[in-house]
Amino acid sequence: MTAHDMLQLQTVDSALDSITHRRPRLPEKLAHDADVAALAAVQAAMAAAQARIDAAQRSIDLAEHSAADLTTKRTRLEAQLKTVIAPREAEALMSQIANINAQRSDLDDQELAALDEQSAGEADLLSAGEGQPALQAMCDASAAALAAALAELAAQEVSLHAERDALAASFNADDRATYDHARKQFGVGVAQLQHSHCSGCHMDLSPAELDLVKSAPAGEPSECPQCGRILIR
Repeated sequence: MTAHDMLQLQTVDSALDSITHRRPRLPEKLAHDADVAALAAVQAAMAAAQARIDAAQRSIDLAEHSAADLTTKRTRLEAQLKTVIAPREAEALMSQIANINAQRSDLDDQELAALDEQSAGEADLLSAGEGQPALQAMCDASAAALAAALAELAAQEVSLHAERDALAASFNADDRATYDHARKQFGVGVAQLQHSHCSGCHMDLSPAELDLVKSAPAGEPSECPQCGRILIR
């Protein structure tokens, strides 16, 4: 294992980290998420409109059923009224019939209001549904674009993992442990000496620290005196 190999391994690991971070932030994913949210909002509006229609229909059905019962009762009372002679009994029957008529009138008003509510719900459903096909098409297209972008990242990962495996094979156990420790501690555990500072912590090294770093045998890594990263010169 050479210092170049260790730096190359860090480069590959950084590229793999970048893919991991990029995946949830892909422009294609953000676009698809927006399309999915827009489609979901339309579908929710359509569901709300349908629920409004269904509730109105239940009110209509209930009003019609109650009205039918009242009509049956009124018909029976009207037939009975034709057979009575006593004024008080006739008055009582007429009062019941009047009460039924009032209830029927209320039911008619309720049914009309429910019909208006149903019509409004149907209008909302039509309005909300007009944009659904276009939104669905956009959602399908952005899903395909996202799938293509993810497939490209996956292919890059496969290639990088193959390169990483080949590089890691050249590490002995001690070098691997040193690298893994630095990577776990710093994320980017290998830095380069750039003029007089470390590319990892960006701290300038003193002349004595520079001499110490440069005293390492050519091709072998050393350690940054400032941050402790593996330092390649």
